[in-house]
Amino acid sequence: MVLWFKESDGEPLYSYDIRGRSYTQPKLWSSPTVFGNRAFFRGGATPAVLMIDNVAAVDAGVYRCRVDFKNSPTRNLKVNFSVIIPPSRPTIYDAKRRDRTKLVEPYNEGSNVLLICEVEGGVPRPRVTWYLENVVIDDSYEQRSDGITINTLTFPNVGRQHLNARLVCQASNTNLAPPETKVLILDINLKPITVTILTKEKQVSADKRYEVECKTTGSRPEATVTWWKNNRQLKRMAKNFSENNETLSVLSLVPAVEDDGRQLTCRAENKHIPDSAIEDKWRLNVHYVPIVDLKMGSNLNPNEIKEGDDVYFECTVKANPKTHRLVWFHDNSEIFHNEALGVILSAQSLVLQSLTRRAAGDYACMAANSEGKGTSNPVTLQIRYAPVCAERKDNELYGALKHETVSLHCAVDANPALVSFHWTFNNSGEQTDLPPRLYNSHGNMSTLNYTPTSDMEYGTLACYGENSVGQQKVPCLFQLVIAGRPLQLQNCSVANQSVDALYVECVESFDGGLPQTFLLELLELPSLKVRYNVTTSRSPPSWEVRGLPAGARYRLDLYAVNAKGRSDVTTIETVTLRGQAKYTGESNALGMSPVLASVAAMSALLASAVCGALAVLYRRHVARHRHLPAKHAPLSEAMYGERAGQCPTPVKSEPALASPGEARGPLLRSPDSREADDADPDIIPSLYERRPVSNGYMSLQRPPTASKPSNPGEESEPDAAGFYADLRKKDYKIPLTSSYHSLGRAHKGGVACGAGAGATVTSSLTAHRLRPEVVTTSHRVQESCI
Repeated sequence: MVLWFKESDGEPLYSYDIRGRSYTQPKLWSSPTVFGNRAFFRGGATPAVLMIDNVAAVDAGVYRCRVDFKNSPTRNLKVNFSVIIPPSRPTIYDAKRRDRTKLVEPYNEGSNVLLICEVEGGVPRPRVTWYLENVVIDDSYEQRSDGITINTLTFPNVGRQHLNARLVCQASNTNLAPPETKVLILDINLKPITVTILTKEKQVSADKRYEVECKTTGSRPEATVTWWKNNRQLKRMAKNFSENNETLSVLSLVPAVEDDGRQLTCRAENKHIPDSAIEDKWRLNVHYVPIVDLKMGSNLNPNEIKEGDDVYFECTVKANPKTHRLVWFHDNSEIFHNEALGVILSAQSLVLQSLTRRAAGDYACMAANSEGKGTSNPVTLQIRYAPVCAERKDNELYGALKHETVSLHCAVDANPALVSFHWTFNNSGEQTDLPPRLYNSHGNMSTLNYTPTSDMEYGTLACYGENSVGQQKVPCLFQLVIAGRPLQLQNCSVANQSVDALYVECVESFDGGLPQTFLLELLELPSLKVRYNVTTSRSPPSWEVRGLPAGARYRLDLYAVNAKGRSDVTTIETVTLRGQAKYTGESNALGMSPVLASVAAMSALLASAVCGALAVLYRRHVARHRHLPAKHAPLSEAMYGERAGQCPTPVKSEPALASPGEARGPLLRSPDSREADDADPDIIPSLYERRPVSNGYMSLQRPPTASKPSNPGEESEPDAAGFYADLRKKDYKIPLTSSYHSLGRAHKGGVACGAGAGATVTSSLTAHRLRPEVVTTSHRVQESCI
């Protein structure tokens, strides 16, 4: 029998009994209050042992094993049974007693790690040790009376090398069981290591877009990249891309002029780590179009500058790169250095000496560099000056009837524009001031209401203006004459012509002081019968006549008409409706196209060559046959008949008006004129004397002034030229010199001749009575054909 006792208890705890039994069938008993079914004795083992399951702390103590034998004395054996209680699993806290068993936040690079590992219980009391990976870094622990064992770890200056490292807290009190451990993997916020602006241009241009890249590495988590211009952050202008602890930031930069010389900074920072920012800087070299500012001299008063003063302008230029050109402008016209004219350019200033009113206007300066041209603000130069006439009309006549009030408007140009006026009247050298009641003034305009009542009150009216600068030196003059007939129309031409219509334009002259209209008369050739009468009041005068029969020929007589009568006639000779696109009175004399004219000229050249050859043959023939009597008329007379069809010359007798068809044929000559021409073939007599014409236009010689009015007892008044005309009793022949209108350039009635390029025109003096009071005549001037 084997009995087990606990020394503190006298009652057996377990019994093994084989009395009366076989060895293999022992009787087992276990105290239900101690081991219960947890204990089982193995007697067959060597040595025999008592197996206890689920040992508890109360099972510890000194046990006595008593063995009773059948034939031997009882044996007792004591066993000290120690029960080891493993410690609980460690718990890790930080300094703020936050459970770091599950790591919530990482540590910052360079910070100190303070961790507390607590182990509760354990018999015997456990050892608590800190490991970094497999290396013991702290094996000091404290056993408190409450059964808790503590090991406080201080780990200074964690760095990049500690990222994801394992911190292990181990509690152990026996080798019979593995120790209890707790593993903490370090998560560390890392500072950025590098930051670099990848695209640093030597210079950039203002107002152009650039993509600037900046790269940073080493930060965990990814770095925050910001851009700064000096101390101002550029927001919402960059995009960031991150991968493998690298961050690329792309800034869309549009440099401004004021950015020149500023620092562009790329800053990388780990927001979780204070003072972790690192920077890379780029000093901007911004090229820009010159910025130009123009000012008048600081010691000048812009409102007190008058003619004769000196002024200067200062042009301030800000540019990068430096300017290579500086130009000055006056009203958009470039100014050049000219000391003789008082224009001095130096460095960045403009000096104007002895100003005149023409110098007034807007001034500007323009500077240029490689980026472009910059123009300054305009500075207006106002020059004060005494009044001058706004428009000179000294030669313009103003017609008025007696007791008729005319309004004369005197406009002056002055600065300041506040002008006072006075008027004078001059007749035959005597000048008198007009009373202010006759005129009224406003600003730079004065209006005189003048009423002549006698011949002595016609003359020159002068208007003087005066402002704060001074009095007008040269007055504005108005020539007041007695109203009369208008002057002749000028520059009349057929501006356009079709098959059945023509368009005529003229330039009007003095209206005689009265309202005028304009008259066009179409005279059918050769009968000179008036077919159309067209009146217009438009200015300048123009007429459009339609519905004319095709192929008809006309002469155009044009007049200006007022209450005093018609002007002298202006004539456009021989207009033939042939459908030409443009007719101005200078068309080909033969009415031919340029091609036909060229063919005719070539034919004339060939005819001249044939004439020369015949002349040479004739001389040789005469030399060989002098002894023979003349059987034929002289060759010169024979040739004259041939030449007459080629190069006719006008006869000296009174010519008759030739039709266009007759003008193209040979012209008859008298024998006397033939003999004279044969004596000197290069001299062709002309019936009429050529006279020079002023201004290139037709000059009409007015008839002498009639000594008496046509009707006795009826008072006559001089017309615009100051003469009377008794046109009911007498016709005056008014010769027309070679002019645009009277030369008859449309059809001169000549024939192209040999080597000559001229044409011959003959006509008779044709008198045409315009009205009972006005009669004008015209001559066609004869031209030679050489």
